[in-house]
Amino acid sequence: MGRTPLILFFLMLMATASAYDFDYSCFKTFSDYYFGGEYFYFTCTITPESSSDSKLADDQEYSAVTQLDSSALAVVVEYRDGKKVLYPTPHDKYTSYENGTFLTFFVPESDDGVEKITITVSGYVPVIASRLENLTVLKVEAERELINLQITVVNKQKFYSDFRSFENAECADQKKLKEAKLLYNDGKYRDAEDLMRDVEEAIEKCYVSSRIKSYQSEIEELKTSLSEINKDLVLIQFRLESEKDKIKNYEEVMSRYEELYSKRSSIDGEIDEVERLVNEGKFSAAEDKISEIKDSLLSLKVEVEELKNSIEEKSMIELDWTVIAVVGGAAALAVIAVAAVMNSRRKDKW
Repeated sequence: MGRTPLILFFLMLMATASAYDFDYSCFKTFSDYYFGGEYFYFTCTITPESSSDSKLADDQEYSAVTQLDSSALAVVVEYRDGKKVLYPTPHDKYTSYENGTFLTFFVPESDDGVEKITITVSGYVPVIASRLENLTVLKVEAERELINLQITVVNKQKFYSDFRSFENAECADQKKLKEAKLLYNDGKYRDAEDLMRDVEEAIEKCYVSSRIKSYQSEIEELKTSLSEINKDLVLIQFRLESEKDKIKNYEEVMSRYEELYSKRSSIDGEIDEVERLVNEGKFSAAEDKISEIKDSLLSLKVEVEELKNSIEEKSMIELDWTVIAVVGGAAALAVIAVAAVMNSRRKDKW
């Protein structure tokens, strides 16, 4: 056996030796369901099973938490020698929020060990946002979980509103919805919730599919608009390449063309980003992006049109001075030649 397995084996022995066996009981009969605003008050007692377990129960840090609203936690640790300690003490971590309370306390080592640990919990069942939710009324841990008590909370108003909403929803399974209502009326809220989740999931899938199709149509419109603008840019590019010598403001036009082409490429990338957002179901972000792209396309279209109209062609004289000079030289020679011929003719006549 190598060194690492030996270390792990040793740690496992330590963990097993430090954990203790116990029983616990709570002085309250818990109902199947609770509703927001109900008052809660109960106590639970943790009792080590043996003398050796009593010793293992001390010299440990404990944590207790509840998710009840406006709640409080109080702990009494009774030792086998009759001593009692109330927690929280000024040295303990005790945090109470509007929707829960958390306590961490340390039980010091003693001669005979712990007789029992009693936890008292009080507070109100919170009003939940969902139809049905499991909430922790008491969770206690030392080196392992000792108590984990949960209750099921029902929000009747949410059930009512969802029933009404789903009745008119596209793709809603009306048969399952009717069955869910019957279960709800019978007080079988968990079963009703299971069916409502099925109905809701189908509606959500249908909604997402419909939205995706709608956005795909908008994306195609964006691509078409960009394609039309790109045609004008291609024409400008063609003129810059094939008619360079004929464009008076060539450098200015070329610089502006490169700027607009860069904008076109940027918008193309933004359209790809919209497609990614839609496929990921991030419709709100996609909606904002589409609005931005539409504004960018409108601006780019105007700028490209302005660039097309800004191209200035050279005049015929400016087109090619070399050609004109050559033509001019040839004409001069022709004039001289004609003059020479005429002069000779005059000499012949005379």
